[in-house]
Amino acid sequence: MEEYDDGAPPPEWVQETVQKHQGFDLRCVMSKTLEQSDLDRNQNRFLLRREAVRANLIAALTQREKEEASLVNVGSKRKRMAFPSAHVERLEEDKKKAAGRSHGGVDASVYIRNGWRMELKLTQWDGSGSTVLKGREWRLLCSLAGFRRGDFVRLWMFRRLVAEREEVERQTNKLCFALG
Repeated sequence: MEEYDDGAPPPEWVQETVQKHQGFDLRCVMSKTLEQSDLDRNQNRFLLRREAVRANLIAALTQREKEEASLVNVGSKRKRMAFPSAHVERLEEDKKKAAGRSHGGVDASVYIRNGWRMELKLTQWDGSGSTVLKGREWRLLCSLAGFRRGDFVRLWMFRRLVAEREEVERQTNKLCFALG
C-alpha cells in the first residue's frame, strides 16, 4: 500500500522553492506512483488519493478554498431519495452532466523540480467524488517534469503571500503545491 505522508523530509528543491517564494506552512499531502490516467492527454488532471485528501489536505484549506474546490462535505455520504422524485432528479442531473459543467476549483500554483510553475485548479468532481489538480497547463507540466507512468512522486503543499489585484496593500495566502 502506498504511503500518504511517510514522514520523509522535503527534498532540497522543494525547500528551495518554498524559500525562494517566501512560502510557509510546508506539509506533505501524499505520495503515489503515477498511473497512465494521470498522464492521459484526454484526462488532463492529477488524481489525489481520497485518504490523503481527508487526512492531509482538508484541514489545511480555508473555508473559502473548500467551497471553491467543492470539498466542504468530503467524507459525508449523499442521501438516497425514494422513487420517483429521485428518478426525476437523477434525469435532470444526467442532462446537466451530458451538457458539461465547469467544475471550477480553487486556484493553485504548482511547482516542479526544474523551477517551472503552472497554474492549475484544485477541485472535487461531482460524479466520482474524486479530488484532482486540473487545467490546461497539466500536460505541459508533465512534459517539462519528464513524468512517466510508474514514476513515484510526492505532493507537497505550502502557502505564499501574494498581493490581491484590487488592493496592492492587501495580501492573501496563495495555495501552492510542489510535485515531483
